[in-house]
Amino acid sequence: MSLRTRLAVFSGAPGLRAPNRTRNRVRGVCLALAVVALWPTSHGALAPAWVPALSPFVATAVVLATRRLPAPVWLGLIVGAAAILRRQVFCRWVCPAGLCLDGASWCGRRWGRRTPRFPLLGRSIVGLTLGGAFLGYPFLLWLDPLARFTGLFALGNRGAGLDLSAAGFLLLLLLSLLWPKVWCASLCPLGVLQDVLHSSARTLRRVAAASAHLPTVLTVRPWLSLRLGRSYPSRRVLLAVAAGAGCAAVARSSYQDKARPLRPPGALEELTFRGVCTRCGNCVRACPSGIVAQDLGPNGWASLLTPVLHFRKDYCREDCVKCTEVCPSGALTRVSREGKTSMRLGLPRVDMSVCRLGEDRECSVCRSRCPYNVIRYVFSETDYTLTPHLDREKCTGCGACEAACPTAPRKAIVVLPT
Repeated sequence: MSLRTRLAVFSGAPGLRAPNRTRNRVRGVCLALAVVALWPTSHGALAPAWVPALSPFVATAVVLATRRLPAPVWLGLIVGAAAILRRQVFCRWVCPAGLCLDGASWCGRRWGRRTPRFPLLGRSIVGLTLGGAFLGYPFLLWLDPLARFTGLFALGNRGAGLDLSAAGFLLLLLLSLLWPKVWCASLCPLGVLQDVLHSSARTLRRVAAASAHLPTVLTVRPWLSLRLGRSYPSRRVLLAVAAGAGCAAVARSSYQDKARPLRPPGALEELTFRGVCTRCGNCVRACPSGIVAQDLGPNGWASLLTPVLHFRKDYCREDCVKCTEVCPSGALTRVSREGKTSMRLGLPRVDMSVCRLGEDRECSVCRSRCPYNVIRYVFSETDYTLTPHLDREKCTGCGACEAACPTAPRKAIVVLPT
């Protein structure tokens, strides 16, 4: 779809959409439902997951990257199927992010701003992401507008990481205010993927219809007659897919496992996790213990704003799986309360130079606070000291020992990635 056509779709050309009043009422109801689902009072419920899970861009990339169908992505696949039947139906009737951006664009036009000519970079974003997804690393998935809209509700909640998530959607609003419709018409990967699905399905129908009436030797002519510059997949998309696959291959070959931080329960393999995570902040807001935070850079730019665990003040409760319930992309796979006890988040390491027992002082806090009873004290006849020992087979790395350790500023027992 050309830029002019996309602008016509989003600006209300006759025949391309229903009357403004009806459409805007439906979109307003959808926005209200999304706000209710994402409002902070719904922490821990399943509702925050369904808003970002509506994206077919996220669903397609997740299925390609993981070769599985996690529960949340079914919503995105349904929206994708609807896009095959009718172009941009989700953007024009449902998308809560789109309605907010349309409002910013309307304000920009009232202030005299105009839509500039802008390259359709959304095609490249979709191609790079899906190309990387083939090798398990959809590295631009975080550009999904529904994920950024979800991050808006993290503003002022639990630290700078969530504020950065909220800043993503605020930047989109500013972009639409300064250059109306640029995001929706030229950059949005969610809208572009709907165009790809609709145009590809229409092309297949035309080829199938032509093949039914032409001799076998001529069935390729409908394909040869396509003008790739105006149909999907275009040359740009195909080149971007190849480039995305190449980037993912380089990332996989250069990735080192030792860089893996502590992740919440159910996390995928590290490199795939970094690509599939949409940085929406749902898991951080849902954690009742406050131990899930967003990575602010110590693990590299590719891990920026992904969830990591910190056990300084609390631990991962035995019966809590809320972070896995609100994840919209399956980066954190669903975990049952019973199955969580067999998962390992990390493994504690004891520093006897800091431990009170190493100073010949009495302390049994880590053993008494361990919910799995995996810590025991062993007497060393050489040093005449007690040393904490862990049952590695039973320890889940929940962090209760680290949170309870009374030494400061350094903890004598720290959970490290395995």
